[in-house]
Amino acid sequence: MDDQVIRGIAAACSVVGSILLAWRVTGILKALGEVADMHESNILELAKSNGHIVIGTNSTLWIKKAQRLWLLAAGFGLTIAGGALQLVAAIWGT
Repeated sequence: MDDQVIRGIAAACSVVGSILLAWRVTGILKALGEVADMHESNILELAKSNGHIVIGTNSTLWIKKAQRLWLLAAGFGLTIAGGALQLVAAIWGT
């Protein structure tokens, strides 16, 4: 296999891995943001003398849905594979 082909595969792995990791992090941040908004609503309502507590259910479900472990494994795996292939191409190309 030519070193340029290996470099191309390495770049593709790095790009796809980075996209998967960004997708996962975005999902986690969205879920945590929803939980933080609910918590803030409760704090503001408790601060009022006649406030009503906002009951937020299924917040743990939102976080569990955001924790896609396969995205983490695939993202890191592809990023590591991209780096390893770039190293192989650099050694092979010399």
